[in-house]
Amino acid sequence: MAVCDECCCFDDNHVDNEGLTEKQLENNINYEPDRYYYWHGDIQEDYQMPKGYDCLCSRCFVDFLNTGEIFEKYLDNGQINPIWDNDKHGYFTPVCNKTS
Repeated sequence: MAVCDECCCFDDNHVDNEGLTEKQLENNINYEPDRYYYWHGDIQEDYQMPKGYDCLCSRCFVDFLNTGEIFEKYLDNGQINPIWDNDKHGYFTPVCNKTS
């Protein structure tokens, strides 16, 4: 199941077993089967998405990466990013709302 939390585009896995025809999919403006989808699941990834995001398409992922809202475990030179904390980064982080 891949649907981008930012732009709402999706791939075939998101609509499996829904009975949609190829024509219906192709006519949907959010159908993007050729994009790669990054996600946070139950395994540690080598990137940290912004809080509340667990799936991003490749376009939105790069947009967040370019603004610094996503950071990666490894720098371009292959060294571990100094802000990376192996105990808390690489997993989904929920948005925490403060309550009074």
